Amino acid sequence: MPTQKVYLVDYELISPLGIGKETVWDSIHQNKIPNTTIRQFNTAGLADAAAAEVGDISYLYKDEESDILNCLRYDRKFELTVAAYHKMKDRLIDLCDQFEDERCGVIFGLGIDVSPFEKLEKELVSNMDQKGNPAYNLALKINPGKGKVNTLFNPLEISAIYLAEKLGLAAFQKTTLTACAASTQAISFACSAIKRGEADLVVSGGTDSIVNQLAYMAFSKLGILAPNNHDGTACKPFDMMRNGTLAGEASGICVLVSEKMVKKLKLNPLFEIIGYGNSLDAYKITAPDPSGKGMQNAIKAAVEMANIKAKDIDYINLHGTGTLPNDPIELDALKAVFGEKVNSIPMSSTKDRHGHAIASAGIQELGILCLAMENNCIPSNLNLKKSIRSEMDLVQNNNRKKDLRIGMTNNFAFGGVNSSLILKKNLTETK
Repeated sequence: MPTQKVYLVDYELISPLGIGKETVWDSIHQNKIPNTTIRQFNTAGLADAAAAEVGDISYLYKDEESDILNCLRYDRKFELTVAAYHKMKDRLIDLCDQFEDERCGVIFGLGIDVSPFEKLEKELVSNMDQKGNPAYNLALKINPGKGKVNTLFNPLEISAIYLAEKLGLAAFQKTTLTACAASTQAISFACSAIKRGEADLVVSGGTDSIVNQLAYMAFSKLGILAPNNHDGTACKPFDMMRNGTLAGEASGICVLVSEKMVKKLKLNPLFEIIGYGNSLDAYKITAPDPSGKGMQNAIKAAVEMANIKAKDIDYINLHGTGTLPNDPIELDALKAVFGEKVNSIPMSSTKDRHGHAIASAGIQELGILCLAMENNCIPSNLNLKKSIRSEMDLVQNNNRKKDLRIGMTNNFAFGGVNSSLILKKNLTETK
């Protein structure tokens, strides 16, 4: 039996660059950098207090039931998921209603759970028996142990279960917890599930925020947050003067459908996911393998699955955090896979614009790759002045108009988790 192709038929973004993909692209096009003073927690005593925060999203979910609204006050990641769902709600329902529930699943990337202690002071005592934990109570409510969505109780599954319950995704509900590669891996796992015949449709993507006290202080202690002068130039991927990344948050959803159902329903998908690769080098929990072997393996696997060469790739959206070790290792890994021909591939990181959203970095950057390919325009590295690899085509100064047919996006995570995706634009309507 021939392997099923996997198509991306729709997607949506909640980003510091905008609420909804159209607004995100408008910000990309206008080179906006939403580098703002942190509003979500008390920053007194912090040397720097800036991050790429998502704007007001409460209007999107104002009609949700009270139990969910209560939980959103305590769980920013879940709040971003709910906002992304409501932004895309009508399109999601219309699409999923055409499929059998038992042939639809969800695989979602998620950041680690961080309790906002300043909001939970009154509940901390009762948290030991979970009675005062809103996340527990909501999970208990949406895990009734009956119905088509059959789930085990786990508060970390709230986003996946929420989407499954809303849309009737009864095949499976899974969460990927692999830090900066989580949503990229979730999408590749969703592709694998469709290729194996486990599902005809998978809702995927991810959600995360490191704009909270514990995460912000932890990343500061690691020395990976750039000193911030609040002028939008803090994060400088691939620049000789780079000295850290920008804290961020985001959520996004994409819908993947099998070739069989695309043809049966006469859908007109936006893209085909032609390649993906994952690897684990396990070099160090907070640093990549200096040799870049793990990155190389993930990129090479994606390229081999896609059956393409360097000349076929029109643009690469790089992981490019702006930290000292990551940026050169990523570029060297690409050169190890493609050789000198990599120098002719236009590349950029967009983290200087929207910051590093950790577990949702992948879906945010996949969404931006999709937008770039739909608009045939490559976002530039806004803060790149002096490149660490002058021979490479690291697009700078201005966004570049170019016909984009095949694009790649990379994400590399703590613990040496590496993931790469390759998209091909769908240029013909499905008959």
